[in-house]
Parts: sequence; C-alpha cells; structure tokens
Amino acid sequence: MKSAWIRAMPVASGLAAASVIMSVFGGCGRSGDEDARAVTAPTCANTQAISSTYVYGTSLPAKTLALTFDDGPGARTPELSAYLKAQGIAAAFFVNGKMLVGTAVLEQLVLDGHLVANHTQTHTSLTGRSTNTAPLTAPKIVAELSETDVLIAPFVVGKRFLFRAPFGDFDVETAAAIEASPMRKYVGHVSWDIGDGMGPDRAADWDCWKPGDDGLVLTSQQCGDLYVKEIEKVGRGIVLCHDPYFVDDEPAKGSTVDMIKYIVPVLKTKGYTFVRADAVPDIASLLPPLPPEDAGPDVVSASDASSSSGNSEASSLGNADAARPHDPDPCAR
Repeated sequence: MKSAWIRAMPVASGLAAASVIMSVFGGCGRSGDEDARAVTAPTCANTQAISSTYVYGTSLPAKTLALTFDDGPGARTPELSAYLKAQGIAAAFFVNGKMLVGTAVLEQLVLDGHLVANHTQTHTSLTGRSTNTAPLTAPKIVAELSETDVLIAPFVVGKRFLFRAPFGDFDVETAAAIEASPMRKYVGHVSWDIGDGMGPDRAADWDCWKPGDDGLVLTSQQCGDLYVKEIEKVGRGIVLCHDPYFVDDEPAKGSTVDMIKYIVPVLKTKGYTFVRADAVPDIASLLPPLPPEDAGPDVVSASDASSSSGNSEASSLGNADAARPHDPDPCAR
C-alpha cells in the first residue's frame, strides 16, 4: 500500500481535479449551448440554490487554490485559523455541528476572514453509499443540515451558505429533499479537486495519519509533498483537508495543521495564490452579493472581517466578478 512508494518519495508537489459542471436544481434557466467542460452562468444570477450535481473548482484560474477543511472544529482549529490569517489566506471550514462546543472558534474563524460552512450535524452518509447503509429519509437529510445551520447561521457572513455532504455522498434524491426545505438556501454539494485519495502523486490527509499495511504512518512533510505533487499535476482547484486529524493523539507525529504550515510556503514559492471557496466562479455565480461596507453596525461584511485579519478583500475572496458589494440581488429568495 502506501509503504511501497512513500519510502522512495522525493520532495515534490501536485494537484488532482475533476471536471463536472453545475446546474441549478429547479432554479433559473441555463444556456442551452454549453460546452461539456464549461459553465455558463445561470440567467438568473446570484440565485442561491442547492444543485443536483457536484460543484468543483475547475473554473478557477491556473495556479489558484481554495483551501477547505472538513469535520471540525478540532483542537488546533484556532491555531490553523490564525496561521492562515497571517499568511493572507482565507479558507472555508465545513463544520460538523456535533463538534461545536460554544461559539468562540466560529467567532475567530469569521474575524480571521474565513467562511463557516455546513458539513451536517453528525457526519452521516446521506445516501448510504460510503457506509453501506440505507439512504437517510428526506426528513433526516434536512435535519442533518438544519441542526448545524441553527448553530452556524449567525456566523455566515452575507448569506454565503455553502454545503458539503459527508464522504461526498450526494445524489438527485438527496438534492430534492433539501430543495423542498428551507435548507435550499445552501449552495452545494461543494466537492473537491485535490485530496481524494492516496497514491504516488496524490494524497488524502485523513489517510496520511493512518498506519499502512506495514504500520507506516506518514510525516507531515511526506503527506505535504504528496499534496504538492497533486497540486502541480492539476494546477488549480478546491483542496480537501480535515483540521481535526492527526496521528495517535500525538500531533507531533503528523497532523493536517502542520502539513498545511509546510505546504503553504512551498506553494507560494511555486506561484500559487489562494481564494476562499465562495470566490470559485462556479460557486460565486450562485451567491448573493456581499453586504455593502456601509450597511451599518449590525452587518459584518467579509471585507470587514478581512481588514481586521490583516487580509485584503482580494486575498480573502479572490477577484471573482460575483463578489460585488453594491450590486443588487436580482434573485433573492
């Protein structure tokens, strides 16, 4: 398994991607003349709606990455948040409601310019595909989103609600259940282009910290080198990581937080830039505009959060055309 190729693995870099287009489920019309690998913006721009297909990061410019972190918050999420802020990087944290103890970590994520997003309450497979179980019923699917939504909604700036299904298990029936509920406000399922599995030139942090057949566990640098290899191979996209994960309850042996601290300088040296997941063009086209900076004391805009964290609006959100604070929302629900 991993032992055969990791021992000889050089320090390198990489990125893997898929190209699946997004269509709005039961929403506005699409151009009928679409290329299979391109996305035409919906005719009703800024419409937030769940989709029956996966959303990837292939619409990003070359050498542009969106870091995402699932399954937290974890013990080192505040440390990771502060590190990314210091690096001028805004990420998306897809949290599980069951992992939340208080709101302090969510407050820090927002102040550091990051996006808080929904990864369900219990990290249960909604379709049952990855766990060999029966699909959840529609009410249980909606409950998985809504229970976490209650906890995170006050910390989602500008109604930029993103959703990622556990294990990436998502299908038309699951989308239909969400579409028929108030949770239809979420854009997703937000998938990933990098971080799906282990191999000579690809990685998955959750697997890096698990012993292989011979008991081998990767170091943070070895895992990071595989991520960089994958990133270099694909060149752009959404990066999947998991902020609570490390080896044997001893983070010094290897952890995602330390791996990120290793690869960020490497990637910057190679010319990569970072945007937040809601600035991925295929995602941004379905989100409402950000609140205006002068909206008043009750509105905390993403640019305000970015300023307080020492980031520019460009570093937090990227330069996607959809993030225009003063544009009207023609498709508000």
